[in-house]
Amino acid sequence: MLPSKKLELAIYRAINRGPGQVTLFISMPMLSRLTEENDHAAIAERLKALEANNRILLTKWQGGQVWPRGDSPDETFFHTSEFGIRIVPEGRSYFEELEEQDEHEAKRPLVFISCGQYWPEEIQLGKELAVKVNELTRLEGYFAENRNTLEALSSDIFRALEQCAALVAVMHRRGEVETLKGRKHIRGSIWIEQEIAIAAFLTETRKRHIPVLLYIQKGIKREGVREQLRLDPIDFEKEADVVADFVSRLKNGTFPGAPQ
Repeated sequence: MLPSKKLELAIYRAINRGPGQVTLFISMPMLSRLTEENDHAAIAERLKALEANNRILLTKWQGGQVWPRGDSPDETFFHTSEFGIRIVPEGRSYFEELEEQDEHEAKRPLVFISCGQYWPEEIQLGKELAVKVNELTRLEGYFAENRNTLEALSSDIFRALEQCAALVAVMHRRGEVETLKGRKHIRGSIWIEQEIAIAAFLTETRKRHIPVLLYIQKGIKREGVREQLRLDPIDFEKEADVVADFVSRLKNGTFPGAPQ
């Protein structure tokens, strides 16, 4: 499910407090907590899209009566006091379809895509790998973009790592470092190193087998937990090299969950 659809489903679950046309009046901070989405602008964007597609009705209580949103500026409508959200009859079937899709995807094993997000091409690569998993296998590709709070880490990334059936890690160059002995080498993403270490920890403590497919940009030195793991990394120079190799593995069945 696309991130935008997941957010729409989270909004539905937050406001679906009873049958019929019930309007829930709620503030943006409260809706943010209920949906676990910290980006208020992203929530407002989804709300306006749902309203434009005749799936919800947005209102404001002013002067003793309810007013439709109309052309109210976002700053006034969404970020000043509470606003009303009501699921209209035409929208209920849409949300029920999202619920069904989410339930179906929840039953699919997860492939955790661990990829850098410093440059736009790195983010695009992570998204593309997740899409290829969805298109070519019975698995679900998971790529989390920029989770910057402890709540998001614990409820999203760490949970996905704990549940994943396989890990695909792509390590990009992050610059040159110098050791205490004066030796210099190129270091990869520390965040990717940590996610590999977490997968290794889960393998050892939970007695689970988590296959790891590791792509390393040429020139990166082996460090940390990777020095102790028996991984056979695949060198790459450009993002297109990773995509081509990964698609080949998905199609020829050499990746867990690929069609045989």
